[in-house]
Amino acid sequence: MNFRHSSRLVPRGSRCASTTSSSTYPFPVHAHPTPHQIFHLSAGATQQQIKSRYYELVRIHHPDSPHGRNLSPSVRHCRFQSITAAYDTLRGKCTSTNGPVDIYRAELDRRRRARAAYEASRTQSYPRGPEWSASADDRWKDRIILFVGILALGAGLGPALVWPGYSASYQAHVSAAKNLAQARREAREYGEERRKEIRRRVQEYNDLKNSSERSSDGEEGT
Repeated sequence: MNFRHSSRLVPRGSRCASTTSSSTYPFPVHAHPTPHQIFHLSAGATQQQIKSRYYELVRIHHPDSPHGRNLSPSVRHCRFQSITAAYDTLRGKCTSTNGPVDIYRAELDRRRRARAAYEASRTQSYPRGPEWSASADDRWKDRIILFVGILALGAGLGPALVWPGYSASYQAHVSAAKNLAQARREAREYGEERRKEIRRRVQEYNDLKNSSERSSDGEEGT
């Protein structure tokens, strides 16, 4: 099959590089090939032919295949994505059948389908139970719970909001007790110093008196 070379310029790094592989179904060398060009099939190919050709292309162009050892990993991955997107298009899973393959859009579509299948499997495995709605008989229970919560909140904040004077008076009482204890301690220290001073003066007076008596007795003896 002959392929026409596209005249559009493709940015560097976005085109899947070609190879000189001698495989039976080489990857098209031009940019943006159509799905039929990638599969080397005519527009009238059957689904069985498309499926069989897909298996051949996967065997040849898979990133782990030995046929692509001379290519970089990014090129092999890009080619395999293009083949997968073209297969989805030819199988009717995508809307476009003749236009160029957009591997990024095809990958997004594949992920959306996988996500939808996963959500569907979860819904089947874990069916939702009946939704609960409060009836008139249950509303009074909600009111009781709300009332009890308000009472608990008031009991916790009541002492600080209702009796602020009590807290202030208690703080004043504590401060006065500390001041009284300090005053008593200072008074005991002052009294102890006064008693020591008195003892010292009495001792000095007695020593002076004794010395004067001894001196007078000595004079009388002479």
